[in-house]
Amino acid sequence: MEGKTHIVGGLAAGALYLNLGGAVGHEALFFGSLALGALIPDIDHTGSLIGRKVPLIDNIISTVFGHRSFTHSLLFLVLAFFLFQQTSWPKDIELGILMGMFSHMVLDMLTKQGVKFLWPLKIEIGIPGGIRTGGAIEQGFFTVLVIYLCYVGFHFYL
Repeated sequence: MEGKTHIVGGLAAGALYLNLGGAVGHEALFFGSLALGALIPDIDHTGSLIGRKVPLIDNIISTVFGHRSFTHSLLFLVLAFFLFQQTSWPKDIELGILMGMFSHMVLDMLTKQGVKFLWPLKIEIGIPGGIRTGGAIEQGFFTVLVIYLCYVGFHFYL
């Protein structure tokens, strides 16, 4: 999926969380963290939105692990969770980043390439004949997510 779809997907995951009764202290921190977290797994791709912002790290991770492996795995999420336990960051930021990262992984599971969610096992998890990155189906999915965000935002905040 493209970066914009991951960002909107992360925001939609957060909106769904709040819509289902989840609570956060500072919504601006939460939603900003969702957007950031939704980009983090692609730090392993030199051409990604976040990869272009941190060029040295993306090259190292890409060379060592490849794309859609370690940074798209359950292990990466667990390590991030434990890292957050060692910090004093606001819980809204921690939750937002973790939810954004997870939403990224789920969205990439919908693509033809899938992800190695159980890395270091080499099993790719995806759907047969999945969505082509940047294709018409992804653009339609992006539009549906934007409409959902508008709908939820309208009902939740007005």
